[in-house]
Amino acid sequence: MKKLTSPSIIMLLLLLNSVAALSQNTGILIGQVLDNNSGKPIAGAGINVTGTIVGTATDSSGYFRLQLVPGTYEVMMSHLSYQGNIFKCRIQEGKEYDAGRLYMVPVVVALNEVRIISSYVSDRNIPVAVTTVQAAQIEKQTGNKDYPELLNMAPGVYATKQGGGSGDNRLTIRGFQQENIALLLNGVPVSSMENGLVYWSNWMGLTDATEAIQVQRGLGASKVAMNSVGGTINIITKGTSSVKGGFFRSGISDYGNTKMSLQLSTGKLKNGISLTFLGSRTKGPGFVDGTYVDGWAYFLTLAYDASPRHKFVFSALGSPEKHGQKNYGSTAETIEKYGVKYNSEWGVYNGRVLNLSENFYHKPQINLNHYWNINKKMLLASSAYISFGYGGGRYSEAIDYGTPTYYFRKNNQVDFDAVYVNNANNHDSAQIDDGSWVTGYSKNILTYYRANHYWAGLLSTLHYEVNANLKIMAGIHVRTFKSRLYEEVNDLMGGQYWIEKYTWSLAGIAGREQVKSVGDVINVDNYSIMQYGNMFAQADYTKGRLNMFIAATVSGTGYQRKDPYNYPADPYSKYVFKNGFDTKAGLNYALDSHNNIYFNVGLYSREPLFKFVYVNFSNAVARNLVNERISAAETGYSFSDSKSSIRLNGYITDWRDKSLLSRENVQLADSTLTRTLVRGLNALHVGVELEAAAQPVRNLKTGITISLGNWKWKNNVIASIYDDNQVLVDEMKVYAKGLNVGDAPQTQVGIHAEYKFWHDFGLAADWLYFDRLYANFDPALRTDPGDTKQPYRLPAYSITDVYLGYDFMVNNISSQLQFSCQNIFNKITQVRGDDGSDHSLETFTGFWSIGRNFNVSLKVAF
Repeated sequence: MKKLTSPSIIMLLLLLNSVAALSQNTGILIGQVLDNNSGKPIAGAGINVTGTIVGTATDSSGYFRLQLVPGTYEVMMSHLSYQGNIFKCRIQEGKEYDAGRLYMVPVVVALNEVRIISSYVSDRNIPVAVTTVQAAQIEKQTGNKDYPELLNMAPGVYATKQGGGSGDNRLTIRGFQQENIALLLNGVPVSSMENGLVYWSNWMGLTDATEAIQVQRGLGASKVAMNSVGGTINIITKGTSSVKGGFFRSGISDYGNTKMSLQLSTGKLKNGISLTFLGSRTKGPGFVDGTYVDGWAYFLTLAYDASPRHKFVFSALGSPEKHGQKNYGSTAETIEKYGVKYNSEWGVYNGRVLNLSENFYHKPQINLNHYWNINKKMLLASSAYISFGYGGGRYSEAIDYGTPTYYFRKNNQVDFDAVYVNNANNHDSAQIDDGSWVTGYSKNILTYYRANHYWAGLLSTLHYEVNANLKIMAGIHVRTFKSRLYEEVNDLMGGQYWIEKYTWSLAGIAGREQVKSVGDVINVDNYSIMQYGNMFAQADYTKGRLNMFIAATVSGTGYQRKDPYNYPADPYSKYVFKNGFDTKAGLNYALDSHNNIYFNVGLYSREPLFKFVYVNFSNAVARNLVNERISAAETGYSFSDSKSSIRLNGYITDWRDKSLLSRENVQLADSTLTRTLVRGLNALHVGVELEAAAQPVRNLKTGITISLGNWKWKNNVIASIYDDNQVLVDEMKVYAKGLNVGDAPQTQVGIHAEYKFWHDFGLAADWLYFDRLYANFDPALRTDPGDTKQPYRLPAYSITDVYLGYDFMVNNISSQLQFSCQNIFNKITQVRGDDGSDHSLETFTGFWSIGRNFNVSLKVAF
């Protein structure tokens, strides 16, 4: 080791002495920057001494700390989405100057109006259970997470990565699965009209464009949430910034996934127009083997102030992507043998990785909003929207019940090359319907199951302030929808063509062509056609300590099916129309300035989803078609002051005449597996939820969430059993009474802590604990009246995520360095799955937690 010379020691002492002298001759400026409208902290706001390069940035809690020599200063606060603001301060030697709370006014065009359309509510003094995740938290926690996982700290919410593919998340709220949770994008429903499901991969890469995510548990306050039995998730995108600038973000995970994002804003131009664009690119191999991802995302919003009374906002967003999937659940034996990254569904074909289960889709969402301030008391907010989705998923077919492609194996993976050789060497002959014999056909092929759709709608809401106490809103929502589901030949894999035998067509061959090539349609070709409309009204009354609302909605849904595969001569079904309604009321009473109590109640008669209207996947209409009936009640207490908040609530939801289709969106591995269609199920969901947050000292924030539920099926029903070609196999009685609802933990505890140190660094951690989590209810296994055993109970488990952030300034440019580690203790355990024949681990198949993984990202604003 090199020794220090005397001159070196002298220079070091002089340097230390200078640093000590400097620290003694300076003072400290501190403060907190908040949003003028919401009171929320503003992260990443620039704090700069005017005329100099001296400055810093606020942390995620809005706090800043700046060391200055004594003197009087003008300090500029700046942020991309807020109006600049200047304040003065006088710094004294060795003392701390506290500027206190400093407020900035948003300069985001039409954001408040967007929130009006979207039924976005404040977090306080409202009679519904709500949790809001703000943009600053989304930025900090995104890392390798998709939208649903950002909500896991909300009580009653359970989100997992399912098989590990990008966007293949599964989410439940209060034990209700995704088809019973409404997903809204700026207030516009984007859940599937056919089955109510949410496809999160359609929104991959758009978290950078998100202003907030709000979860309203239970029936909530939305007027257009058609599936909100369990709750409503409302994604609010960022508005158009009237400040010129943007940002660039780049991130990478330890397993090789990368994401880059760029946002550009023109600012508000002289002609009243402002434009903001965000684009992102995601690419990588995925954490689980074969779950590669290749995706883009875009978000464009243009705002125009036509006059003081009229504003127009145009927005377009989408995320064209493809990614490999893991659809088949694993057994405990498989995980123990091959590890959590193992995926049996991929292999190598022509020298490249190919997944037997691959999703590809592009679903643009285009909106044109108009805000008309008719007068000081009246606002008409309208949104016309259109969406068209194209894509689907890879599938495979084997002729005459032959060996499925999945069962060609090499090194425990799919051997696509062996399939190719088998087809190329096929010398068998087959006779087709016209009497001729053909050879050289493929025994196995790859196909695409395509699910294209189109919808368009109009949502218009009139807000009228009757007086200082009473506000009324009323409006309409109309929508038309059409989709097409068909199977398309993608790769003949060494053969010359495919023989379509029309085995599953009710019309048989009917003179149709049987020799099929790439691009031809086989097996399935049908359309779903729907029209939907509702009218809604709500009255809000506030006087003194009392706040209350009452709302009602009447709706109607028209259904029709077109099926040229089964009915080539007359493909259209009978038109079916069903009415529905919901009514809600809530009351909040402020005991004092800190304490509130609230109560709400709702009744909901929901029209059946399209998939339950037409039986046997044909044009036959279900007999005795009835609406699902939901009644719910909730009561709660809340407390808040400047340093802490508590929200405690209890709920009860009674659900009658529920329909259920098992394994709906999973390719079945072989012909021995079936799907089960159940109608008439009843369930009761009861529970309590707690959210609490505190800031015991300025640099430390803590929070806790608790959810305790008791969710059970209440009756026995008759079920229909189908194979993977949607053919009715059998009917049987299902004994479900008294069984626990599966697929979600009935005990959930979450603890959050965030600590700021050295001013510019922030360390945060989330600990989540789940228990009483049962395997998904499989009606096909519940045909024995003597089998009263509960579904397999997954082991209780906890997951810990850690986040480290550093906010800094470079030449007056606000920058952020973010590091995240998910599942830091590498907990490998079952998180979801299907119950087995004896309701034990040995017959359970499902999905395990994703192992420890890291992500680092850098954001630079300009």
